[in-house]
Amino acid sequence: MNGEISEADAKTLIDEHLREQGWNLKDFSIIRKEYATPYGNSADYVFLKEGVPFAILEAKKPGKDLYGALQQAKDYAKEFIEHNIDISLIFASDGRIFLKQNLKARTLPERIKKFPTPQELKEIITPKCEKIGINLRPYQAVAVSQIISSFLSGRDKMYIQMATGSGKTLVAANVLAKLFTMGKIKKALFLVDRDSLATQTVNKFKEYGLAEFKEIKRLSLNPEDRYADILVSTIQMLATGDKYTLYPNEFFDLIILDECHRSYFGDWHRVVEYFRKGNKKAVILGLTATPSDRETVNTDEYFGPPIFKYTYRQGVKDGILADTIYFKFQTNVDLYGIHELGFDFDPEDLGRAVDVPQRNELIAEKYFEIIEFEKTKKLKKALVFAASIPHANNLRYAFIKKYNELMGLPINDAEAEDFIVSIHTGMPNAKDLISEFQRINSRIKIAVSIEMLSTGIDAEDIEVLLMARPTKSKVLYAQMKGRGARKCSETGKDKFILIDFVDAWSIEEQIITNEILEAEEEFQYEEIPEPKEISVIREPKVEYKAKPKEVKHREIKILDIPVWLVYSEVIEPKIIDEIGKQIQDQLKTAGGRILLKERFQQALIAWQYFKGKEKVDEKYLKAMGFDLETLRDIYGEPQADLQDFIEVALGKKSFPTSEERKKEDIKRWLREEKKIFEEGAEFIFIYLDFKKRNPELTLSQFMKSRIVDLKGGLSKIEELFGDIKKFKDIAEETYRRYIHGG
Repeated sequence: MNGEISEADAKTLIDEHLREQGWNLKDFSIIRKEYATPYGNSADYVFLKEGVPFAILEAKKPGKDLYGALQQAKDYAKEFIEHNIDISLIFASDGRIFLKQNLKARTLPERIKKFPTPQELKEIITPKCEKIGINLRPYQAVAVSQIISSFLSGRDKMYIQMATGSGKTLVAANVLAKLFTMGKIKKALFLVDRDSLATQTVNKFKEYGLAEFKEIKRLSLNPEDRYADILVSTIQMLATGDKYTLYPNEFFDLIILDECHRSYFGDWHRVVEYFRKGNKKAVILGLTATPSDRETVNTDEYFGPPIFKYTYRQGVKDGILADTIYFKFQTNVDLYGIHELGFDFDPEDLGRAVDVPQRNELIAEKYFEIIEFEKTKKLKKALVFAASIPHANNLRYAFIKKYNELMGLPINDAEAEDFIVSIHTGMPNAKDLISEFQRINSRIKIAVSIEMLSTGIDAEDIEVLLMARPTKSKVLYAQMKGRGARKCSETGKDKFILIDFVDAWSIEEQIITNEILEAEEEFQYEEIPEPKEISVIREPKVEYKAKPKEVKHREIKILDIPVWLVYSEVIEPKIIDEIGKQIQDQLKTAGGRILLKERFQQALIAWQYFKGKEKVDEKYLKAMGFDLETLRDIYGEPQADLQDFIEVALGKKSFPTSEERKKEDIKRWLREEKKIFEEGAEFIFIYLDFKKRNPELTLSQFMKSRIVDLKGGLSKIEELFGDIKKFKDIAEETYRRYIHGG
């Protein structure tokens, strides 16, 4: 009696924990102990739905390998699967620690704080939100599923990465609806870092139907705020004067951080952490469109790795986001000597370096040239990113000046001031200008901004982005580019133009590469041809009919400062696809295929999560990047059909091994060439199995075998083959084919 806890003691602790979680261990319709598996083993705990097992929990005494117990649970699950009983969730515990694994997802085991309650386990396998009807795209459904699953598993900090325009706010709204419906949260706080984003979020939540059963308010510090279910606020409002302390630190159950890669890790971090003190910590969910990078190290350190990713390139491929046509120009303006702050240039230094009159005029000229303004006299809605307030103002007047010139107006005509505007924090009416710019077909056609419009602002009909502000930041670039990524059904926009005067393309190349190279990122699922030489289009395509003039050395001299175009090119979507394909072609390794198989499996799990036993829609799989040809390439099975791949990924069957294929080939040969059918082939394979183990096998030894006798012995062989010599000849020939092929 040394006081060690035995496995029986561990089961006692597990029983007690399950009772605390609401499980009735006497209700044998939902939970059974020492449950017999199909092959006569005994699973410690089996959980049932309508009498059918769907989850297994194995117990081990402390100090024993819990991962070994999980493997045992996996082996038992396979027994059930072989008998068409679908078990995907397995657990292991020593009474103190719980491990969970989803076999279908092939995710690594994760440690969970507590075992799910009966209702939670039901939600995990059959989730349904009845009080709100928000239509989700397939990838959005996967994102919601991932968040709910992580929430129920006890994870208290998590974040998702979704490209701008792919519906992060819709995902957040659906998560809120789901958790409120399940009774998991009573109060939620949605934090943004721009006032305009707060208003936008409230409006979208109401549009999605949340306000029909939950009260949504802009946080105003009014006593009435306490009665709202969902409060939306800027982080600045709560941080200034420590106003967040007006609320108890256990007031919110869930805090959603929009654009979670920034703003929340400096002085404002205390706001978030305040609501994580006490006995009840608020769960933190982060949303961002920004690719993981060294700039976002704080994000991963705080939240852990993202639980879901959906990239811009995947959104374009799925037909969700607008594709980009790049017009790339390089001037001789030198950024050497500009100070750097963190991961980017010092804005003041940068503004002084790039705010050169000749450069501003050249930028305006290229915009009007690319949109063919001289021919159409129609402006395309554009957002121009400047480096500083003076730079934004000077760029604005460069555009107005060029517009007047092309319209034949006096150079100082003020007509264009109404629709070519600057929008920045130094303007008292900036909020009104933003609202106007966001309207479809607004009067504002060209907006010049610094960073005020670089993130979170929805203006779907933007047709042109103009990068006049150099950046080294992948984060800032992704945010700026995202302003043009949304499609616009009202105007028919499905592409947008990005005019690059600051070598932003070098960042784009990094993002394209990282989206393919990083194991967590979305891959481009398609069959890849042999690598081809990429040819850069030096002249714009007829589609936009831009006609750049001589680009190698076109000087514009004002005073003694010459500015000229050193280089220009147009990079169309097909070239971006080709770059991605060439990179991906190099990644078609065994490891890469394993990751793709895991992605396919997750897509199927997501379907089952939302659709149950409904047949998997081929269009859904295609939207997730898995058409038949892609799957054949990933699995290396050119003859398999879609249902084969689905059943294999879900563990219902497996593709034949090389050994099984050889046997099938031999069966075919025996049937077609030797006219030996099922019963005769059975004797041949018994002989083959013996011969593989003992190459010196004699016919006498074979005939003395107990299994041969049970199959009918000599008389049966003579009946099937005519005589024993013919049998031996065919059996030996079969053995040679097996060993040497043929």
